[in-house]
Amino acid sequence: MKRVLFIDVRNAMRSQIAQAWFNYLAKDLGFAQSCGTMPANQVDPRAVTVMQEAGLDISHQTPRGVNQQMLAQAGLIVLMGKDIYPEAFAPTYIWDFRDPGDSMAQVRELRDRIRERVLDLLDEIRLEELDTITNAAQWRMLIDCLPVP
Repeated sequence: MKRVLFIDVRNAMRSQIAQAWFNYLAKDLGFAQSCGTMPANQVDPRAVTVMQEAGLDISHQTPRGVNQQMLAQAGLIVLMGKDIYPEAFAPTYIWDFRDPGDSMAQVRELRDRIRERVLDLLDEIRLEELDTITNAAQWRMLIDCLPVP
């Protein structure tokens, strides 16, 4: 099971959305957390709204600061934008998502683009899992994690 850490500056929108999508879509493939280098006081209400529109409730999530324990436990580290100093985190991926403007349409577009990147990441994790399968039970678990068309 992969542990993924999504790092953002404020941990108020991009990383919160990525964490929610990953944990919703991953099934038994992994678990995600998110954090920020300078965490906000609360999740951006626009992020809460657009995720509720998609059927996911992130209103209970709280921005957190990045710490060594999170970094040590992460199997994959994803920086959510190029506004985060990569040398400090040795990221697995750097996704170039910029903060949206004030328009809710831009926030919805960001939500949908992040969902697509998370789906791509899950496909990569599934391919990595193929290399480690040694028995039928592991095949069944992997097949159970495949999305239903």
